[in-house]
Amino acid sequence: MTIKIGLPKGRMLEEAVGVLNKSGLDFSAALNKSRKLRFATADKHAEAIVIRAVDLLTYVEYGAVDMGIIGYDLVKEQSRDVVTALAFGFGKCRLSVAGPQGSRVMERQDLSGIRIATKYPHLASGFFKQKGFQVDVIKLYGAIELAPLFGISDLIVDLVSTGETLTTNGLEELEVIMQSSARLVINRASLKTKQKDINAVLSALKRNQ
Repeated sequence: MTIKIGLPKGRMLEEAVGVLNKSGLDFSAALNKSRKLRFATADKHAEAIVIRAVDLLTYVEYGAVDMGIIGYDLVKEQSRDVVTALAFGFGKCRLSVAGPQGSRVMERQDLSGIRIATKYPHLASGFFKQKGFQVDVIKLYGAIELAPLFGISDLIVDLVSTGETLTTNGLEELEVIMQSSARLVINRASLKTKQKDINAVLSALKRNQ
């Protein structure tokens, strides 16, 4: 029985492949620059599919893949019906509120109505709602840092690692919403139908963390 594993395109792909390789699942070919998106182990026991990170949880939820490696930020943002089984030590970053350097927006008594640009509308609106404010969330898909500079938003909510991108664009981190790192997520049905194989993968991953 073949186990299908979703791997995220982008910043976590190399480290995700690395932890699988250490666990006996060699998907090194996924790091080659090509248009190929499906890769099998030598014994055909497991297959990796490289998927856009934003879509990966959908593939897991609907059983197109049995499991996947994805950032905890997307797990919380999308709230998909999947099982979060394991936390890894890579892909560490934080989801934060940021704004123009010297901005005092977060010090206002009332933040209701301010505009927030983000790829994370659910987490952003929830964060400000907890503070008692109804904000105007603007969903963008890239170059979030430009939004305050061109008057689209007052603040942004985005992932921060070193903070260098913010500084380069005249922004600063104002408040941390949550910490994130890579997680292993599993399809609920696959846990039953492929229990033995999935448990073997889980055990190997835990041993080689």
